[in-house]
Amino acid sequence: MITAGIDVGTKDSCVMISEDGRIIDYIFIEDLKDEINEIIRFLRDHSPQAIACGFGYGLPVKRLSELNDRVLTLLTLSFDRPIMGVRLLIEALRKYLGEISYTIPSVKLLPTVPAYRKLNKIDMGTSDKVCSVALALVRLKEMGINFTDQNFVLVEAGYGFNSFIAVKDGKIVDGLGGTSGFPSFSSSGALDLEVVALLKDYPKEMVFRGGFKDFLKCEIDEIPDEALRWMFEYIVKGIKVMEVSIGKCCQIVVSGRFFDLYYDEFVDYTGFKCFKLSSVKASAEGACIIANGLNGGVFRDVVDHLELLKASGSILDYIAHDLRKLFKYPI
Repeated sequence: MITAGIDVGTKDSCVMISEDGRIIDYIFIEDLKDEINEIIRFLRDHSPQAIACGFGYGLPVKRLSELNDRVLTLLTLSFDRPIMGVRLLIEALRKYLGEISYTIPSVKLLPTVPAYRKLNKIDMGTSDKVCSVALALVRLKEMGINFTDQNFVLVEAGYGFNSFIAVKDGKIVDGLGGTSGFPSFSSSGALDLEVVALLKDYPKEMVFRGGFKDFLKCEIDEIPDEALRWMFEYIVKGIKVMEVSIGKCCQIVVSGRFFDLYYDEFVDYTGFKCFKLSSVKASAEGACIIANGLNGGVFRDVVDHLELLKASGSILDYIAHDLRKLFKYPI
């Protein structure tokens, strides 16, 4: 079965084509706004039977053709013009390939995550992180570890954000998203509420700022050794936070651009035994796996074990009323 997976990243985006887990083709896109037609053409040329969309905060599994504009807004929570490229892609997919394109839930929407862990959270791990977990389940199973025996923390450190997902018995039970966790290369992560109280405004594009890049004034492949140690410390803190939810984890799974560059240095510094997801783009490959499973293919067991079809609710659930009434947008 030929399927497609789409991952929208901070630095670039990937559209991947896979046949029952074997990568056939892929393209990287740097500016979504300028390449929407190219993406649609690429997908049509390969005629996938299902497309999984790892966009933002996700939704319970639905065909894009079933969704109205208000619901689509919840995928990205994007209202600022500079970052509307994702919205344009979603609208194009809904128009041209909506019957075979599926939304993927984010961590917060999964029934395997206890409700109390969702309090006042939106970003517990975006839907592309769920896709990366799907790939990790498959890779570890190929190593002889059954889903029910898989206990790990997935660390995805990219150009923009660092996310940490806790997996217990092969199910996602907790997550620390890029905007709710520790500083990363581009993003500040969670902000001190006293800093927030001093801000006169906080446009959505600011979630991509305030990280080490702003302080170091360098690119991700130019990080000096001392600053690398600072970043490693924050990654270790994220892992330790997730261990509270699963007990002492026996496996750390890593992926993302940061680890493509600094995996050996991280292992040397921390002494951790890590399993690196070797992939052109882990989340896009994981999305192909999920698309296959949603369409009844060989990876249906992955979709079932992660309980993706049981995802429900909204990313705005479990947010205190006193906070919601201060939202600047009517959502």
